[in-house]
Amino acid sequence: MKVVYFGSDVFLSCFEYFVEKHQVLALYTYHNDEDYFTEYAIVRRAGELGIPVHYEAISPEEIRRYFTEEDCELFFIAEYDRILTLPEELPAFRGINTHSSLLPQGRSYYPIEGAMERELSTGVTMHKVAQRLDGGDVLAQHTIDITADTDSIDVYLQSAAWARATVEELLEHLDDRWAAGRPQAEKQPYWKRPASELLTLHPEMSRAEALAIFRKYNSMTQVELGGAWFYVTAVEAGTAPLPCEVQRLSPTRALYRVRDGHLRLHIHPMEVRT
Repeated sequence: MKVVYFGSDVFLSCFEYFVEKHQVLALYTYHNDEDYFTEYAIVRRAGELGIPVHYEAISPEEIRRYFTEEDCELFFIAEYDRILTLPEELPAFRGINTHSSLLPQGRSYYPIEGAMERELSTGVTMHKVAQRLDGGDVLAQHTIDITADTDSIDVYLQSAAWARATVEELLEHLDDRWAAGRPQAEKQPYWKRPASELLTLHPEMSRAEALAIFRKYNSMTQVELGGAWFYVTAVEAGTAPLPCEVQRLSPTRALYRVRDGHLRLHIHPMEVRT
């Protein structure tokens, strides 16, 4: 099967399936500094295989060209940050989106973080690509429980493991599974990006409160150091007090005072604070 793949490193396992078992015509990807899983590994893998990589958004004309001129049979979307504008009157189009929530709940760019914020279970849904965002018929779904020991990266990794097994089974019986797709009858609100105050570390909080933020939001966690804003890419906590609010150890490491001790932060500068 000829496939155009849209995605990042989150579902790299699915990309590996397609390059092993099918023909990938192109990879469409993106970069976002606040994501823990970026596009580094998938772009490197595509380069090794000579697969063209695109960072620009795909146009309706390009979608039509893939299906009418290059005999593409499927668009597979797995953690992609753009909405596809589908051309009209393209009966050959088939698209599958892999979304990290139990749709219709959790329509969002931040479904895992949103579920943890709301203290909900989550999961993965594979569904038909439709004009309505995350609104196509459900083809497969799997629940992932979030426990006190689970952080957001655990959920992403569990999602990827399930997705690989599911896409193999789905593609093996695609015509039957496509015909049996289950409509999403229930409409639920779109989950917006978590509020900035929920993502931000500050000196008045405790070590436990800081670690709880990072457990949910991981590298979306942010901190202000000396008037500049940074993403937090890793954090540990210690009990010893600091004589000052911040001690910079290197461009990427800092000690940060909190109410009952300190945090050991790995940081990455924000270009623009969102």
